Amino acid sequence: MSVDACHGAEHLLQPYLDRALTEAEVARIEGHLRECDYCNERYIFERRLREVVRDCCCGDPVPAGFVDRLRLRCCGQDDVA
Repeated sequence: MSVDACHGAEHLLQPYLDRALTEAEVARIEGHLRECDYCNERYIFERRLREVVRDCCCGDPVPAGFVDRLRLRCCGQDDVA
């Protein structure tokens, strides 16, 4: 697989897991995942990670301010808060 194809798949992976892609985008990433072992392994990892987080965390209340702190940390601004 070419680097460009993997780069494009990388940008579609999270929306694909969220089921937020158009039919054409779904066909594109599914085709790539069938052909590219590396990207398919990343997809499997991300899918399993979501399952583990959902199984471990769903149902428990989220502490006040947690989502905002998480967003800041993910954006590299964790020293701001």
